[in-house]
Amino acid sequence: MPNKKNIEILNRYIPIADMIFENFGRHCEVVVHNFENLNSSIQYIVGNVTGRKTGAPITNVILKYLNKYGDNIKDMLGFTTRTKDGKFLKTSISFIRDDQGTVIGCMGINFDITGFVAVNQFIRDFSETNDLNDIGPELELHENNIEDTFKTIVQMTLNSIGTPPKEMRREEKMLFVKRLEGKGVFLIQGSVDRISNILGVSKQTIYNYLESS
Repeated sequence: MPNKKNIEILNRYIPIADMIFENFGRHCEVVVHNFENLNSSIQYIVGNVTGRKTGAPITNVILKYLNKYGDNIKDMLGFTTRTKDGKFLKTSISFIRDDQGTVIGCMGINFDITGFVAVNQFIRDFSETNDLNDIGPELELHENNIEDTFKTIVQMTLNSIGTPPKEMRREEKMLFVKRLEGKGVFLIQGSVDRISNILGVSKQTIYNYLESS
């Protein structure tokens, strides 16, 4: 059963979300996530920057840092991400806690700054040299279902390994699992079964990889 108390707490942020959207307009999107079900975490959304709707899943970026810090996670303010369709977003995420300090959700603001980035790059072309060490904003996946989020993270991680699963050595399989763990994939329900099928190993082997240093 849904936690009614948590829903009540999160619902208090809806008027704030509406106020922010009305102030900043169509280039802005405000989202309230409920962490009780990460597969379908969006409890409320206003604006249409990422094309998501109520019931869409958590993003890979929130998964990654929630997995890393848990209830000790700090608000993430004013950072830049990019979408799969090439938009640049200035994003802020404030985590919402219950009376015991447990993180139960978050409110996120996404502002489309693609136009500003293009103008800024035009100016930089004439005033600065290129920074070869700048890898750019982190890719954030704003999917409408957790299946697409899972598949994209897995595929990006496979690409980073560079070896097809059937040809992976044990060390590469361990590295693959560790990288997925670092991205919060194993917070997604059923992920251990699916990763074990991809690698052709048992679930216990996956747990062994995760527990190894």
